[in-house]
Amino acid sequence: MGYFPNWTLKTSGAVMPDERMPVGQTVVAGFQHVVAMFGATALAPILMGFDPNVAIFFSGVATLLFFIVTRGQLPSYLGSSFAFIGV
Repeated sequence: MGYFPNWTLKTSGAVMPDERMPVGQTVVAGFQHVVAMFGATALAPILMGFDPNVAIFFSGVATLLFFIVTRGQLPSYLGSSFAFIGV
């Protein structure tokens, strides 16, 4: 199996791990994911006094490395965290 598995299209009901949503639903879910990850990726570095550009760059690097290590079998985004703000 390569880096990009062949998922089957699922148009209704629950989507299983070996299936994918239609393009429209995928775009909406992707936009929701971007909104959800913005807080940790951009706001957390600002609150801690770091440069958000560095956090975004290394989030991308870490995500690509994770994608290569897992051979594309586990879609995930790796970003910064609010856990360090309390320290």
